[in-house]
Amino acid sequence: SNGFLSFGEENGNCEGCTRTIADPIPDMSVPNNLVSPFWADFDPAQGGNIKYKYVMNMPDRFIAQWTDVPEATSVPGNTFQAALFFDSGCIEFKYGDLDGQNPAFVLFGVGIGVENIDGMVGTEISSLDILDGTITCIRLCYDGTNYVVVDEQ
Repeated sequence: SNGFLSFGEENGNCEGCTRTIADPIPDMSVPNNLVSPFWADFDPAQGGNIKYKYVMNMPDRFIAQWTDVPEATSVPGNTFQAALFFDSGCIEFKYGDLDGQNPAFVLFGVGIGVENIDGMVGTEISSLDILDGTITCIRLCYDGTNYVVVDEQ
């Protein structure tokens, strides 16, 4: 529920997935091998929901969405999603309503980006334009060595 997807061990474990404060991206400490649209300390028990689905309709993609999920110390919900496109390997982050004035987001930061399996290669995206609503969609594509931002809206 902490705003990222991790592709962990074969047994389904995800070491470090309970970390509530985002590490820099890339960073060799766990968790690694992650797609992070909005890494922060979310608490879906307070409200909102987290859902995922496979969309098999060109382009085929996997979508995970957090809808109106509050940060652990705050009431307003946050809505965002990550879409992983099978054909291109691109990743898209979309943002709806966010609690951009949340002190925890400002104090501890928000982790946005993509990181490889050992945490040595990754792309981090500044959260400032996302928190203030200037950017509502980011598309990253793999260039052979790393994920690069190819579009922002």
